[in-house]
Amino acid sequence: MDISSASIGPRTKAQYLLRKPQPWLLFASFVFLYLHLFIPPFTPIWTGGDAMIWLHDAHRMLDGEVLYRDFVQITLPGADLLYFAAFKVFGLRMWIPNAMLLVVGVTLTWLSYFIATSIDLGKAALLPPLLFLTLVYRNRLDATHHWYSTLAILAALAVAIDRRSMRRVAMSGALCGLATCFTQSAGLAVLLAFTAFLYWEHRKKSTKLRSLIQQEALLIGLFVTAILIVTSYFAWKAGLARFIYCTLIFNLRYYGSFAGASTWRGYMIGLPSFLQWQRLPGLFGFLLVHALVPLVYILFLVRYQRHSRQASGEHWHRLMLISLVGVASFLSVAAAPTWARLYYVALPALILFAWLLKPAGRVEQFLCSALCVFAMILMVAFPIATQRHWRAYLDLPTGRTAFLVRDAYERYGWVASHTRPSDFFFGGWFPEFYFSLDLRNPGPIPFIAPYEYTRPGEVHEVIDGLEKHHVRMVLWTSGLDLPDDPQGDHLGPLRAYLRNHYRVARDFPEFEVWIRKD
Repeated sequence: MDISSASIGPRTKAQYLLRKPQPWLLFASFVFLYLHLFIPPFTPIWTGGDAMIWLHDAHRMLDGEVLYRDFVQITLPGADLLYFAAFKVFGLRMWIPNAMLLVVGVTLTWLSYFIATSIDLGKAALLPPLLFLTLVYRNRLDATHHWYSTLAILAALAVAIDRRSMRRVAMSGALCGLATCFTQSAGLAVLLAFTAFLYWEHRKKSTKLRSLIQQEALLIGLFVTAILIVTSYFAWKAGLARFIYCTLIFNLRYYGSFAGASTWRGYMIGLPSFLQWQRLPGLFGFLLVHALVPLVYILFLVRYQRHSRQASGEHWHRLMLISLVGVASFLSVAAAPTWARLYYVALPALILFAWLLKPAGRVEQFLCSALCVFAMILMVAFPIATQRHWRAYLDLPTGRTAFLVRDAYERYGWVASHTRPSDFFFGGWFPEFYFSLDLRNPGPIPFIAPYEYTRPGEVHEVIDGLEKHHVRMVLWTSGLDLPDDPQGDHLGPLRAYLRNHYRVARDFPEFEVWIRKD
């Protein structure tokens, strides 16, 4: 029998909210993220990050350029297409990536809670979303393609977690395909996890082989269909060979040359940035994620081997699916396991971590309760700290923006005061200004690097663009003059061109501003 909110007392209402916490959990997550992304009522807070590359791509598409043909990108077009659609509707607005982060964060919170409740975690089901919001997502507010692929993967897991009907398998396959359109490695790895799980479940339940083949075919068929729907237009406009080179061959040949963060050396590389007393909660989250991924999956398999036959009340099929998706997600970033990439794939590990704390021992109960209380305190403290932080405002071409970082405020203010919207401008190592200041890139790449990652042909196209458009301002950094691998550095012609045609006009901590001599 349904009980109206007006007919229940305070204690009963509290118990009701604990049993059904989705409304207040979603509201709390919305408020928490809103106060990290906006100054009330609607001023976006600058977040920067890698998302500026995909925002820049969508900006170029809005100007009529064709992805992969006129400029390069190493991912499939999911993120570019998403931002392009937003720009077509709302125009170039700085609040768009912040609003997307808000929607993605709240949705991931709900999905993680839903999956946690499906394995009967009780009150501990609150632990994964709370830890995720406060210790993971908050420290990676970057509207890049990784979060969108994570969202599609969690949605695929949520769809199939209860049962694997043909309809649900088809939906999961399509969502894996959608995840691939944002991050190729993540979507493909999780598809393999689903195919492995369906085979494992077939063996456990001794179902007919025909049923397994139908499920696998439907899963893969919808996966391929989703990718074809998103990518076909771009492959046609750019040419299939060019499309395959940008999204597959380049990644296999040259992606690993892009600094240490693109190899296994990226593991723990971000630790020094957390070694400050102001970032102690972030340090705890950093250590927690690195401790859980991939250790939690090993611990799950050990418990499964020991107790799967005795503990018949456990949802072993659901737990195995979560584990396989988590392992696949981890393997998709294992070649370059930076802290940011581990954060993108941390949610399945957090859910299994809460399950490992589920046994009714005092130590597990205390640890689970302590972590929940700790996360709830952070849910209140972090937004207050953000809103009370020093800030300054700039009226950029993409809208009024609040800056909480002085260095970012100063460099954006200077570049904005020395450029006009639609000017050609080359950011060198820094792609962040193109979208924010409505500037045009004369080259085919969002940034350059002194590694094999930046190809010789791209360097010459940048030089041609600088000459053709008589670009007045270029940003340069000393890191571009000091290649780690001289044999992989192709920037020599660009350096010579800059020395002959430009002079240093301003020196910032992060970069130098070079102005054309004539």
